[in-house]
Amino acid sequence: IQGRYMGTKYTAGLAATKKIAVGGEWLHGHVITVGALEEGPIRVDGIPVLTTFPSKHALEGGLAQITYSTEGELVDKATSEWDRRIVRMELPDEVTIEVFRWKNYVDLRIRMRQQKMQDGSCGNFNNDASDDTTEQIFERVGARVPKGELLFNSRVGADLTDVEEKLLTMCDPERLEKAQSECGQFLHSY
Repeated sequence: IQGRYMGTKYTAGLAATKKIAVGGEWLHGHVITVGALEEGPIRVDGIPVLTTFPSKHALEGGLAQITYSTEGELVDKATSEWDRRIVRMELPDEVTIEVFRWKNYVDLRIRMRQQKMQDGSCGNFNNDASDDTTEQIFERVGARVPKGELLFNSRVGADLTDVEEKLLTMCDPERLEKAQSECGQFLHSY
């Protein structure tokens, strides 16, 4: 399960989840991508599915069931005023993912049992939040998914917003140099 995080005009450049990709060996090589409404259609292996609303789609042999409807308990009560567009994926190993598609971002709910070696941007699921800081996650899994493991068709560049550019000009030069030196390994390693 991989996420694509990008700033929006509503978040002043701060990251929001724009799209997720689910796939790999676990789904027999299939890849399901679901993004914000403005990101285009829901896809399985690059082909648009669930093009009508509501609708259902099944991967071969009942491997996974995907529904697109209004059904689901919201992750964020503040979104209750908007029309619901919810993708529910029932996947192998009792994994269920709900993707709440909004105009320019998505909310997620992932339900699953703890997996061996589980780790990522949401932490390692060991019930110890103290080892799930951004720095510790980057040390364990890196800041970006390695090219050979990427489920998305392409990598997105990390462009800075005007707000971020302004913040850089306000940063103490020594501190900025130290940050670029320490973080450069994460930003340019892929």
